This record gives sequence, structure tokens and C-alpha cells, in this order.
Amino acid sequence: MKEILLKSPSNDIEQALDKFQYKSYENLKITGDPEAITGPGYKKTELRKTLKQTDVFFAEKTSTYLYTEEYGLKEQITGADMPGFDEPVYPIYNINFQSVNAYHSPYIIFDREFINPISEKGIRNYFYQKKQDSVIDGRPVTRIDFQPINDRNPSTLNGSFYVDKETKALARAVFSNTGKLEVQAIHNFVYEEDLKLWFHTERFLSIKKEKDKKELELFGARFQVGIEKGKKKENEDLYVFLKAINYDLETSLKQDYGRPGLIKEVLEESITKPDNYWTEFRVRADNTNDEFASYKTIDSVVIATNVTQKLETLDKFKVGYYPVGFFDIDLKYLVKYNNYEAFRLGIGGTTNEKLFENLRFGGYVAYGTKDKKLKFNVNTGYRLSKENNTWLNVFYTDDINEFAAESFLTDARVYSLFEPRLVNIPTFYKYREVGTSLQQRLLPSVLSEVSLSRKQIDQTTTYAFQPGSDPFDQYTLSELKVGARWSPYSDYMRTPKGYEETTAGYPVFSAQLTKGFKDVLDADFNYLKVSAKGAYTIVQSDKSRTEFSVEGHYASGEVPLTHLFHAYPNAPNKETIFKRFSVAGRRSFETMFFNEFFSDRIAIGQIKHEFAPFKIASFLQPELVLISRYAIGNLDDKQQHLNVDFQTLEHGYLESGFELNKLLYGFGISAAYRYGAYHLPTFEDNISLKFTFYLEL
Repeated sequence: MKEILLKSPSNDIEQALDKFQYKSYENLKITGDPEAITGPGYKKTELRKTLKQTDVFFAEKTSTYLYTEEYGLKEQITGADMPGFDEPVYPIYNINFQSVNAYHSPYIIFDREFINPISEKGIRNYFYQKKQDSVIDGRPVTRIDFQPINDRNPSTLNGSFYVDKETKALARAVFSNTGKLEVQAIHNFVYEEDLKLWFHTERFLSIKKEKDKKELELFGARFQVGIEKGKKKENEDLYVFLKAINYDLETSLKQDYGRPGLIKEVLEESITKPDNYWTEFRVRADNTNDEFASYKTIDSVVIATNVTQKLETLDKFKVGYYPVGFFDIDLKYLVKYNNYEAFRLGIGGTTNEKLFENLRFGGYVAYGTKDKKLKFNVNTGYRLSKENNTWLNVFYTDDINEFAAESFLTDARVYSLFEPRLVNIPTFYKYREVGTSLQQRLLPSVLSEVSLSRKQIDQTTTYAFQPGSDPFDQYTLSELKVGARWSPYSDYMRTPKGYEETTAGYPVFSAQLTKGFKDVLDADFNYLKVSAKGAYTIVQSDKSRTEFSVEGHYASGEVPLTHLFHAYPNAPNKETIFKRFSVAGRRSFETMFFNEFFSDRIAIGQIKHEFAPFKIASFLQPELVLISRYAIGNLDDKQQHLNVDFQTLEHGYLESGFELNKLLYGFGISAAYRYGAYHLPTFEDNISLKFTFYLEL
């Protein structure tokens, strides 16, 4: 085994050659009894109804794989077809059903990582046994069987591989797993005499469901394979079959590699292939048109059951929209609650491509039942580039915002049925803002936005800012903001609809610069603000995960308190623990009181460790999370901020606690304790008890 590993750089095609390309044909079939598929996520897609009538979902594609030593392996999809859909459901291409290379470590089956037995880590986790010799493609080979040292390790496989006796290269590999899903993955090779290399010409994957449930993710929705115990029916099996044929290996690139940083591209012309395009590839894969004829009946069924619309609805609902014709309703504006407005009722949204492909109109209207004021936004955008998703926007907003709440322009949109901290926030300011922005994906891994705006600020409290001789409770700000978000280790796919992240990688970095200009458009203050943050997540094979995040902000010049920084406090200003019982946030300090600390420079760190779910019952799998947070900051010229009493954070703030999530319908509980320099004299004032809410859409 050590000799096999030692020689793998000269046997693995991705290490032995500095560049190459080859062509591939792949088909995927999901077939079986639709009653074997359950789960609410699946019902949302209406695919259960489709399988009930057709017994099969089918997709096929042709690709060119391109490799350079500098940029790695890329798949260009040259032909794509999913019967029943006007164009493919692109998220399915985000699923890594099977590693394309048997040497890849970790080895992937259905987006799940396994320890490859042909790796340094594999030697520490498998037993190996030499079996009989045989011949493949006219060359002597040795069969080696492998099995896990620890049968309970969910990341291990069983199987065998055949090794060329002379070169110690793989000539065939068979990986299998007999856990909740019965899996077999096979790689076949042929020997290229001129290259002295074994080239992987065939790849097979079969997945058969067993009795227990196992979540699969398809089309961006989760659904479960299996039936409840005690409800077994005849013909309950469900199968996933994949077959790939590789051919025409070249040791130079016969076409342009395209943009680096993309591991997959769905070419524009790939979705318009005629039916006869597929005939030669099916023959090459030992399939005939007769085998595929029945799949084409899916067309009428998918149209009749409106599957395409259901998938579109699900995809947009996951980010907080509900499509109605050419308009996407923004669900986050419907109902909210905070201490200033009480119930905030509203409606908003944006037009979609069904109205205009490169032009959109949007906005919202909201009304507070306590302050009895109407708030609104109107905006329009024009798309300058479809490939880079470049939008030039113009907007006007009349609304309220939280004191000292700095946000990043490029933060990914996060949708929740409610925003946890919003329920507790007591202090807002009013603003009227007019501006323009340019949003662009500079690179697959880099999102950027530039914004120019003018804001008129009014107070809802007695706060005033006095940087000189005169205090201001009303003021005007003219700002330039430049922001970027960089995900250097994520994988991306480009489709005719734009870029999609296929695999989230860490770390992820965000940075933002804000410049305020005095006397530009009658602005009152001159200042500079710089913000940055980073996040890193380690995911273990047992589904536990550890998250690290750091964030820093700095401001200089004449900056009012409304536009400085806090550490995301989330403790209501009330006397007892139970009166402070509310909703825990995602990154907030649960024991820090609102308006207790403000800073013009601040650093925040958080560590969260989430244990694997406790499988008590099929409906009860709570998750324990341990959390520690730290913040340190300071503020110059505190005397400039009038009619408000607060502290600074120069001694460092500490809290630790836990969450027990998903106890019932997404609800859980949390507790946190405040200690260190800002520990309070009364014991119960240092404790936070709240409930949590995590709902996966």
C-alpha cells in the first residue's frame, strides 16, 4: 500500500500530466416506488406526483473535462437534457453524485465524504488483504480487498481495487457501503500505452434504499428515502443509477479553458440540443433509443403537474420570496415586531425576468401600529451584464434603522420567519435616503458593491451629536461605500442563468470602506469607516461542526452615535431573567443589554461547536451547541454624544453558554452567562435564558 501511494503521483492522471482533456457522456436515472419517498420538503416540489405516474426521473449530459496544473479540473457541459423541463434544473448539477477520479481524497458519493482507501488517511483506517492475480487490458494486475478497521466509522467503505503489478496504478476500483443506503461505485480503466497511464473510461454508481430513512438533497430541497418502520409495503425499493463513459483523451487543450475558478460550466448551447444529438452517445454507452423512449413521457407529466413552477417557487421561497407571475413577493416584509413600532405590517417585492429580462422594479410599504407611521422604499435596477450579474440600481427609502448597526453591503441574503434581535431592539433613528449602487460579481469567488447615497437623519430619542460648538439632532450624511466578499475556497458553476456556488468553502472574508463627505450635497460631517470580518467552519464526518468568526470595525472623524458600532447586544433592558426571556440571535451577545456599550473601534470573536444531532426518535433529533463570545473596543470623545448614557469596551466582554436547538418544530432553548471585567454585581443580571428558532426551508 505504501508503494501504491508513493507511485500515485505518476499514476493519477491529474498529477502525472500538466494538462489534458477528455470527453464524457453521463446519464442519471432515479426510479422505483414513489411511496418510498416521504418528507415535507419533497412534497413541496410535487415530484412525488411525477414519479407516481412515470416511475422514473431521468437526466443525461455530455461534457468536456479540461485540466491544467495551474487551475485544476473543470467540467464544461456541452449537452444537457432533463425530460419535462424547458431547461435543466441547474441545482442538480451542484450535487456531486460520485467522484470522477478514483484517486480523489476524500472520495465523494452523493455529496458525502468518505475516506479513500488509497490515501495516507486510508492506511490508518482500513485493513487490506491481497487476493488473486488476474489480467485487465492485457496487463497483469493484483486484487486487493479493503475493509474498515472500525465498522462503526460512517466515513469508511468496503470494496476492492485492482493494481497493475508493474506500475502499481489502479486498473479497476470498486467502492461499496451497506449502511442506511446500499451503495456501489465502480471505476474501470484502460491502459494508454503511449502515455504509460491507466485512463478511467467508465464510471458506475448505484444506490438502493433500505428500510431506514436517509435524507437526500435534490433540486435544492430535502426529501427522505425510506418508509416508517411498521408500514412496509411491497415494491418499496427506490434506486439511483448513474453511468458515465469517458473517451477521446488528449494531452493538450484543444479549446479554451475559460475562466479560472469555475469547476463547472453549463454552456449556453447545451440546452438546445435536438433529440437525435443523443443517439450516438447512448450507443457508445451500450444503451439504445428504445430504453430511453419511455423517459420522454415524462415531458407531458411534468407539464401537467406544474413541476417547473413548483421548483421555481421552492427555490425562491428558500431566500424569502414567493413568485406570483412576474412579481416576487418579499416575505420578510409581511409581519415584524419591535419595541418602537410594535407590529410592523407591510408588503414588498420585485419584478422578475418574466416581465423584463434586464430591468426590475421593486420596493416595499410598511406601517407601525405603535408609531402609526408609514415607511417605504422604491427602487429600480438595470442589468449591464448577465454573466457577471452586474446591476446598476437607483433607490429611495424613508424608514427607521437601529442605532450603531453596521451592515455589510455584500452579506448574503438570509431569510427567516422572523428576525430574532428585531423583537428586542429599543432604539432607532429615522432616515430618508436617496442613492445609487453598482452590484457585480468581479470573479466567481468575489462579490462586490459600490454605493453612493445621501441620508437625512432624524432622532426618535433625545440623542444629539456635538462635534463642535453646536449640537445636532438632525443632520445630513453623504456617503461612498465600497464592499467586497471573497470566498477563495468555494467551488462555483456557471449556467445560462449566471453563477452558482456548488460547494461552500472556508474561510470567507468580507471588507467594506465607508467615506462620509462634508459639504457634498449639504452633508454635515467628514469621516472614514473601515470594517472587515472572516468566518471559518470545520465539519466533521459525524456531522458535528465548529465555527470560528472574527469581526472588526474602525471609525475616525466626525461620526454620530447612530453610525458607530455595537457588539450586537440582545438583552432587553428589564429587571428579571424571565422578563428578559425572548428570542436568541445568531451572532448576538445574549447577556449584553441594549445601549450598554458603543465604540468607534471594536473587535468581536465567536466560537461555536455544534455536536451531531441526538437521534432520540425520527421526530426528535435535538442539536447541542456550545458558544463563547468576546468583544473589546473603545471610544474617543465620548463627551460629543449627548443625552445618552453608555460604557465602552476597553476591558473586554466575555460570555459563554449553550443552545439546545430543534426540540419542537424548530424551537429550542438557550442559556448564557456573563463573566470577566463586565460581570454585574447581581447574579441573575449575568444570566440569559431564551428560546431559539432554526427552521430549514
